[in-house]
Amino acid sequence: MSRSWLNRFRRSKLTPRGEVSLFDQPFYEAITRARLDHLESLGLPVDGKSVLDVGCGTGRLSEHFAQRSCDVTCVDGRPENIEQLRASYPGRKAAVVDVESDVLLEQGRFDVVLCYGLLYHLAEPWGFMQRVGELGSDLLLLETCVADAEEPMLSLVRDPDDPTMALRSVGSRPSPAYIAAALKSAGFPYVFRPHSAPDHPDFSWERRGDRAVFRDGHALRQVFVAARQPLDLPALEQLEVAAPQLENA
Repeated sequence: MSRSWLNRFRRSKLTPRGEVSLFDQPFYEAITRARLDHLESLGLPVDGKSVLDVGCGTGRLSEHFAQRSCDVTCVDGRPENIEQLRASYPGRKAAVVDVESDVLLEQGRFDVVLCYGLLYHLAEPWGFMQRVGELGSDLLLLETCVADAEEPMLSLVRDPDDPTMALRSVGSRPSPAYIAAALKSAGFPYVFRPHSAPDHPDFSWERRGDRAVFRDGHALRQVFVAARQPLDLPALEQLEVAAPQLENA
């Protein structure tokens, strides 16, 4: 992360109402830094691409792509988040969009979709990933809280009502197998996980297959990279994705 970005970041913590955003509290700053450093380490081919940041919050992660001469568009379901984003980044394209509806498809086509910290705030992540697939993007970068299960599964959870949480107060915890199968179904035949994880306790968990969504005081998070074409990057490991076994109704 560049020093110039850090300086702008420190100057832009206040919302237009003079409050410090939840996205800029120390606990959230820590995971933002970890995510940005990890994105930098992956060596993804994003320079100069068009990027859609879905569920952008106040736009902090989009700076990674802006620094790489990307054409960035940010969308979020909460007007107050977009209001602060526009105050912090006046030149950034941004819109209030309900990502759980087909309105997402009206944003156009993008080379890359960034979806960090959003999926687990949705009650129907499978349908959301199908809509992302319809955007025709070559690359989807996804980070989410998960359930520690080997099989494809989804647990619904209640989210608190604040700007960093679910728009409709109901979220979910999908298992990694669920996410991988949904990505493949959405048109991304190549699904990867990074060999490394962001340097944050939420990403440092041991797989036990006990369906836990919270352990040792932390949520369980994981990063996925999905692509329409093969990626030969040393930072990534391709996952073997099997179609989920569905029971007859």
